[in-house]
Order: sequence, then C-alpha cells, then structure tokens
Amino acid sequence: MAPRRKTTSRKKKEAGNGTLPKPKAGYGDWQSVGATHQRRIIFGAGPQDLRRDLKPYDRLAMVKKCRWAERNSGLFRQIVGDMVLYSVGPDGIRPQSHAEDPEKAKRYEEYFHEKTKRLDVTNRFSFYQCQAVLLRAMVRDGDAFAAKVRNASGQPRVQLIEAHRVADDPNADVPSGQWDGVGFGPFGELRYYNVIRSDGSSRQILANAMMHVVDHEYASGARGVPMLQHSINSIQDEMEILALEKMAVKDNSDVTRVIKKAGGTVDGDMAFELGASTNSTFDNLSSQMGGKLIALEPGEDFQSFNSNRPNPTFTGFLAALEKDVSMGVLPYEFVNDPSKIGGASVRLITAKAARVFGKYQTVLIDSFCVPTWGYLLGDAIARGELPDDPKWNLTSWTTPKSVTVDAGRDAANDRNDVEMGLLSMSELYAQRGLDFRTEMKKRADDMNYIIETAKAAGIPVWMLYKPGFNWLQQGQSNTQVPEDVADNLDLPPPPEPKP
Repeated sequence: MAPRRKTTSRKKKEAGNGTLPKPKAGYGDWQSVGATHQRRIIFGAGPQDLRRDLKPYDRLAMVKKCRWAERNSGLFRQIVGDMVLYSVGPDGIRPQSHAEDPEKAKRYEEYFHEKTKRLDVTNRFSFYQCQAVLLRAMVRDGDAFAAKVRNASGQPRVQLIEAHRVADDPNADVPSGQWDGVGFGPFGELRYYNVIRSDGSSRQILANAMMHVVDHEYASGARGVPMLQHSINSIQDEMEILALEKMAVKDNSDVTRVIKKAGGTVDGDMAFELGASTNSTFDNLSSQMGGKLIALEPGEDFQSFNSNRPNPTFTGFLAALEKDVSMGVLPYEFVNDPSKIGGASVRLITAKAARVFGKYQTVLIDSFCVPTWGYLLGDAIARGELPDDPKWNLTSWTTPKSVTVDAGRDAANDRNDVEMGLLSMSELYAQRGLDFRTEMKKRADDMNYIIETAKAAGIPVWMLYKPGFNWLQQGQSNTQVPEDVADNLDLPPPPEPKP
C-alpha cells in the first residue's frame, strides 16, 4: 500500500510563500467600526454627496421642528436671539467705501444709507432689519435667500425669500441637475434657484440674481442644515420632561396631610374628631394648649406630607440636557448660566462666543452685504445718478462692537497697540462698531469749535481741551494768559525762578 502524501493547507502555503490570505469581510483592528452586544448598530446610508444624503423631506422636517422650537422653547429662542443680537448688533453692519476719490466715497456711503432705509420690495424692512431677518432664518432654517429685484418704479430692491420657498416643483418632473430647488451645471456650478410662488407655481431665478445666505459645511451640499437640528430631540425631551415634572409638583403640592391606617376605613368617632366638632372632649385641652388636637385609633398615624419635587438630581439632569442643546453652537455658560465659572473661564467662554459671532458676520457680509452694495451702487452709476470711480466696489464693513467681559483692560491694551503701531486707528474704531472717517470728522469739528471758543474768550486752547493740565509744572506762567483775562481767573502767582 502506497504511503499517504502529506498535504499542506492553502493558508499554510500562502504563509510560507510570504503572502497573506485574502481578508474576509470584517472589522480587523478598527474597533470604531465594530458592533457588539453592548453597543447598538448605527443604521444609515453609506457616505455620499450631501445633496444626495440630505433629502428634501428630511430637510423640511428639520425646519418644521426648529420653527416649532423657536415658538415654544426659551432656550432655543435665547440661542437664536444671541446669534442675531451680537452678530448684527443694534444698528446692523455698515459699509465704508474705499473709492479713490474721498468725495465720491462720501457720496457713495450717503447714497447707500439713504436708499437702504427701505430696502426690501415690500417697503417694510431696512438694511439692518434685512440682516437680522436673514441671519435669524439661516440659524433657524439652515439658509435664507434674498433676490435682486425691482419695484413697480424700476428701482433696485431686495426680496426676502424663506427656506421653504426654494424647492422642487411638486407639480412637475425635477430637471436633471436640480437638487432641492437648486440647479447645477455640468461642472457643479450654480445656475439657478427654483422658487415656489404663493399660488403653487414656480419660477427660476438665475444664480447671479439670488443671494444665498448659508454656512456650507460640505463641498457637495446644495442647501444648508438648521444650526440646532442636532439637538432638536433634546429640546423636545427637556420640554416634555419639565412639563411632566411641573404636573407632578402641582399634584404633590395639592396633598398636605396623610393618614396611615392599619386597615379598614375611618370610623365615625375618628371622623367626628377630625371634624373638630364643638362636642369633642378635647376642646378644653386644646383651648388651654393652643392649636388643634385629634385622637387616632391604635395602629393609625397622621402625618404632614413633604414633597421631594423638584430635587437637585432633577435640576442637574435638566442642566445636562440644556448643555447638550447648546453644544456645537454657543457655550452653555454664555447662553444660560455663567455664575459657576471663574474669571479666566469667563474670558475663554466670551472669546469662543465672539469667534462664533465673527464667523456669521463674515457669512452675512460675503453673501448679502457686499452683493447688495454692488447692486445698488452699480445701478446708480450705470444710470448716471452717481459718478464713477475705479474702486467704487471696494468696501470694508463695520461690525458691532465685539463682546467682552473686561472693557477697561481691553481699551488700555488697544491704546498701547495703537501707540506702538501694532493696530491701526481704523481697525480700533471698527472693533468698537464705529466708522473711523466719520469719527475723525466729528473730532475735527469739535476741535474747530474749541479753538474758536477759546479765541473768542481770550484763553489758551488747553484750558478747554485739557482743563486738568498742570500748566505750572510745565513751566508756564500766567503771563501767557491775557492780563484782562488773568485778573478774572484768580490764578496763583507764577513760581520764582530757581537759582
């Protein structure tokens, strides 16, 4: 009988040849993709372009929930309100023209200020109000739109369009290249926006005539996502849990005393005693000792009810939910409760919030303010209403004063930076929400008034401009003041010269 041949498995052959076996479908050493009994599997579609991943129905469902939260959740309204208040400020983001001719720059700014007192096509909103409405809509709905249109008189205006108005036409087939109301070209360029009218029909607005205010987080995105969509479930949970707890507190508050019995029901004698009848044998005793006395049968107990709602555990649970809501948007301590953090932490939180506000100021400037300036000024120059300038479209924008917790120290640092040349005067004024050129003009007018008043009164300028100036220590004497004026000022005699 021939001996059996010794065989080698395929895996051993591959290992002996220095090659590894073909891996099977599995997770390998990447534990982040593994699934165990202790952790739920995350179901969802595979990675793809956001315009395919964000379905119109899903986006509108987010918008619906966020609008509901804005109307009913105090925390939601606080976050949105802070975004608008600190980003746009009390009077909006204002332009500064950088035209080559200063006189033309001044005319441009005055023209823009006058024309934007009523900017929208309905004649209701100013430039500042349009900024506030668009930013609030972007935070709440994910994006907002402003179309460049003309009113009945042919004047350039802006039409504000909310997020639900830009969508696919439900009564027609979706054209190729259109995603959730946004039309793209073969190279991914924006071509048009499909706007749904009030009567259900739709019209297309070219991309260069539409200002899309949105903070894109994906290169493949067509529409924006509501800023607080990640925490909308926590907002709803917090509101429902708080409502149930309030109901429980009211229910517990309604119960004041409890009778504990060994069994059975309250007999007639006990009920009679609890009724505090005047025939009770305890009347004389209670009149001597004060208060009310009752008698209970053996095995019965009468106690006051002490409610433990709300308790510190529940309060901490609500705080955890509120922190989850504000995560990724604004610091919780800035929005809700800064009392539990110290000085250094307050400065860190304020600085982080200021960066968030600065980010959305930039989004608003790039997507709305700059195109609006170009639309109004370009139209006026084309019609000959304003003179032309090679740099008529160059502007900088003055934002509201940055939020701070130590204004005195920040102001001192800014003064030192200006003196050292590390900070320009225009940047300093812009940080405070002021226009450098306007403020310098005001200062020049004030100085001219001081000089003219000093000449008329016959006194030195420093006595009006800097009355705290110690002129004696500076080597000045009252001989510098006219004699007729010095006699009425009751000045001290000049110091004697040193030998």
